[in-house]
Amino acid sequence: MEISKDQFPIVVQAFEITNNKEFFVAEQVVNSQAEVETFSTRYAGKVIKARALNSTEINHNKTVYSRKSKSSAGTVILVILIIIIILLAIGYYTGWIQRTFGMNM
Repeated sequence: MEISKDQFPIVVQAFEITNNKEFFVAEQVVNSQAEVETFSTRYAGKVIKARALNSTEINHNKTVYSRKSKSSAGTVILVILIIIIILLAIGYYTGWIQRTFGMNM
């Protein structure tokens, strides 16, 4: 099944025919010809149909595939805290903290 580039995204559906009746098997929203081919291969022997997305599906499809940009500030702070904890543990273990701050334990 060949789809022109300006028609994507579309929905491809697989149906099984039994006793002249179509039974729904699967559907997938696809964004490229390669995805259409993969779907067709996965459901070989079934009737494959393609249809355009309706307005609800278009809005849902945009929200599903939109990515939220994350800040890496939380990760950086976590790494810095871990390094500080490790340094404090080493300083305590070697006695440097006790000598520097005059603590007797």
